[in-house]
Amino acid sequence: ILEGSVIDPEVMSTTADDKNRPGFYGYPPIRKGPETPPYAAPHGNNPVLRGLPLAIVASLATKFNLVGSFLWSNTGFGNLRQIKELDDYEPRYDPTVIKLPNNSTSSKPNEEASNDGSAQYQEASNRHYSAAYYTSNYKTGKFTPTQVVTGLLEQISAKKHHSVAFLQIIPQKVLAAAEASTARYQSGQPLGPLDGVPVAVKDEADLDGYEKSFASRIDYTRKNGGTTWCVQKFEDAGAIIVGKSNMHELGLGKYLISQPPSFLQNFGLMKTDITNNNPIKGTPVNPYNPSYYTGGSSGGSASAVSSGLVPIAHGVDGGGSIRLPAAWCGLYGLKPTHGRLSILPSVSLAASNGVMGPIASNMTDLELAY
Repeated sequence: ILEGSVIDPEVMSTTADDKNRPGFYGYPPIRKGPETPPYAAPHGNNPVLRGLPLAIVASLATKFNLVGSFLWSNTGFGNLRQIKELDDYEPRYDPTVIKLPNNSTSSKPNEEASNDGSAQYQEASNRHYSAAYYTSNYKTGKFTPTQVVTGLLEQISAKKHHSVAFLQIIPQKVLAAAEASTARYQSGQPLGPLDGVPVAVKDEADLDGYEKSFASRIDYTRKNGGTTWCVQKFEDAGAIIVGKSNMHELGLGKYLISQPPSFLQNFGLMKTDITNNNPIKGTPVNPYNPSYYTGGSSGGSASAVSSGLVPIAHGVDGGGSIRLPAAWCGLYGLKPTHGRLSILPSVSLAASNGVMGPIASNMTDLELAY
């Protein structure tokens, strides 16, 4: 079995000994999969259909999800999901590799070299503070990450105007991360262009020590804890995670019944939407007009960035959940190539097309976050 998670670039196979054969950056090495019990193929219980009965059942299955779900489970197609050893194992649907030139001596594509990112990520001309604005002022001592976070926590605390953009904030963890960043700047050893930059993380991701509900009444917190891979990369870079941001309840944005009859489409209960209107956890505010929605399902992240609370936020996109709120709030959003970024140990709500990606107030920060 091929390892499914994103591989550290240092262990990637990049060039071949045969000079006539091109190498690849990002080519995943073969790794042993998890140990699983012997698997026996299920014996389906669906009847054999032919002709008109088959056409009728096939038509019903395409029009009504419940029929298709019943046929799926009745034939045993879902048995692989019962193998618990696969729960934390991420499949790689579409490996993303970059072809290197023949006889290349480099193990990576061309990149702008920079020790701390300052040469590549400059101040962006925008109506919001950028990541470079924070880090440049940290270096000069004009203010510190601790001071920034202290003021930010005041703005997003309970019952404040901007608090609905967040579902959970743990001030002790936020302040501890800020104090560690402040110490690094005072010693002249910041980690890079994200050190001390406040970032919001959508509730669809796992964050150790935080709860997860997908902005619903249901508790989806991982029993074994853990932080989503790409969120962990933010923390590894010194970014300060200020909290879990609000989202459209369960991230839904489609008809609950596939192609419902016309008389059912008139009832709001038959469909959800892309507004990020959330009657359970509250509806994030669009700072440009309180009567407008932020778009969803990453509406809390978009609200936090467009309000100027944070320059960068994490989002998740299957059918537009990063791009739509970014557009509705005048921001920049990126849906990366499917399979490019690992989401382990999180479970995707849309494994075939869902990805995690950034939302930012300018293109420079969007690139930096990615």
